[in-house]
Amino acid sequence: MNNLFKSIGVPKCAGAVASRSSALGIHLLFVCLFAGCASTGGDYTVVDPHEGFNRGSYDFTDSVDRAVLVPVARGYQKILPDPVEKGISNFFVNLQTLASSANGFLQGKPVSGGEDFARFLLNSTLGLGGLFDPATSVGLKYHQEDLGQTLAVWGWKESRYIYIPFMGPTTVRDLPSVLVSSYMPRLLLGSSYHWGISGLNVVSSRAGLLATTETRDATAIDPYTFTRDAYAQRRRFLIYDGEIPLDDLFDDFDDFEDDEEP
Repeated sequence: MNNLFKSIGVPKCAGAVASRSSALGIHLLFVCLFAGCASTGGDYTVVDPHEGFNRGSYDFTDSVDRAVLVPVARGYQKILPDPVEKGISNFFVNLQTLASSANGFLQGKPVSGGEDFARFLLNSTLGLGGLFDPATSVGLKYHQEDLGQTLAVWGWKESRYIYIPFMGPTTVRDLPSVLVSSYMPRLLLGSSYHWGISGLNVVSSRAGLLATTETRDATAIDPYTFTRDAYAQRRRFLIYDGEIPLDDLFDDFDDFEDDEEP
């Protein structure tokens, strides 16, 4: 099984613990593929008391997505050469790096905040406004910090899950970071920002998620639940900076195995 994990590029943490049982290995495989090998511990939980509304919002957004955004995103991928598509993605990621830097400092992580700030300066200059990514080449990691993670680090651990039409999954805690992320391009580009750039950002982001959503549609019995749980896992991964509390992880796998017993 370790060879299987290696061949498909699953994070190392999967191979490290998959041998405990076949059920654990399969469960961990899906956690790692769709949530970045996140902790499933109970320290940061997402509750869904408004599931009826959220499911309706998900179904409506999904129908519009399939009818409009998916065909456009596929055409975008087909027409643009990969280097051009990557450059556009780099550009919009770079616009979020200043917010990531600020939240790194707010979380008491000066190294994280400093590296993201250095990334922004380097990519905005030598990287021609962020189209290229020389920062990664010199070892400056993008830490992907946001306000929702900052609030979690400050103690807001449990938050209600909400699915906002056209915006997607979030929580009450994470919603401010969604709004900040939406505003950052307008703030940094000023008068240069217009509907065309906003639309390009949406299409570029959707194109980057095509493979993920196609896998979800092919494997998930309930896409709504799958999306909600994958979102929660991914958020935990980011909050913990990938440092998985293994005791909590194994406890949850033990619970999973117990559920499988007759």
